[in-house]
Amino acid sequence: MRVRTGIMVTVTEDRCNEKFVRRLNEAGAGSVRINSAHTDEESLRKIIRAIRQYAPEMKILMDTKGPEIRTTALKDGYEAIKLGKGDRVIICFGSECFIKEDKEVQIGLNVDPGQLGIKAGDKISIDDGAMELTVTGTDAKETACTVERGGTLGSRKTVSIPSANTNALPAVSERDKRNILTAVEEKIDMIAHSFVRTREDVESVKKLIEGSGIEVYAKIECRDALSHLEEIADASDGILIARGDLGSQVDFTLIPAIQHHISKICRKKRKPMILATQMMQTMIENPLPTRAEIQDITTAVWEGINTLLLTGETAQGRYPTECVEIMRRTIENAEKYLNSGRYD
Repeated sequence: MRVRTGIMVTVTEDRCNEKFVRRLNEAGAGSVRINSAHTDEESLRKIIRAIRQYAPEMKILMDTKGPEIRTTALKDGYEAIKLGKGDRVIICFGSECFIKEDKEVQIGLNVDPGQLGIKAGDKISIDDGAMELTVTGTDAKETACTVERGGTLGSRKTVSIPSANTNALPAVSERDKRNILTAVEEKIDMIAHSFVRTREDVESVKKLIEGSGIEVYAKIECRDALSHLEEIADASDGILIARGDLGSQVDFTLIPAIQHHISKICRKKRKPMILATQMMQTMIENPLPTRAEIQDITTAVWEGINTLLLTGETAQGRYPTECVEIMRRTIENAEKYLNSGRYD
């Protein structure tokens, strides 16, 4: 049976070997995502060329960093830091800051504090909302916080500050420009621009790749984008619904309704859609998904989502091939019922 809904897998440099790529492709993955937030230009070229060599039929998508806020690297010697409820945390700004653990935890962010307008009482979510801080005080150099929801903190994790003024952040960073030009030289298929706020963010990427034939997908993952969905869809070749960061910007119980609303807009405008984040999160550590994850995949197929994107499940998960195989079978069964009304 021909499956209309495709599977995209995230591949990292340390896993991008012939056996791994071929197995994912044979299991049912038709495209690859590269997260440029975790790669430099050299690594980007290596991954692209490896995919072209081992599975040339697979399409390649690269994420940009976009106007994104992330923590900086862990201090040398630390693999992760535990944050407990009530812990005091100091946030400093700029790439020279490192996460460290002495008498208190210091977390560096990759932005200038003046760009954000953080104030006491603001909430800061880290790693797709896995951890949450409350700002207790701030000055020109650092911001003091208290941990409201603890967890394990690693390097370069996403940060969401719903009240912050992200309009001051450039749509395309200098690092993004270098990676985009590399992607153009390597002739990839798609670029997904992160944290799109308005159509101008999409157009800024399109100017850089003009004439390349690369498609530009707008990643919907910040609050501002929700006010400009129609114009963003018009400016883009497709939409990527990134539920992780979006769920840190708005009440996460609204995500299903937002996903449905975006899918209606895309169907009306005939724009392809990619759906991402926690599709089969359980399988990062476990050999089987939950029934709820199977339902999530099936609902996405019935909504007309064109591609389902696996992130951590294949980037660092313990069961990447099994994950793709189960997702493929779920898609096939959902398509079968959609087309024939049969499930036997």
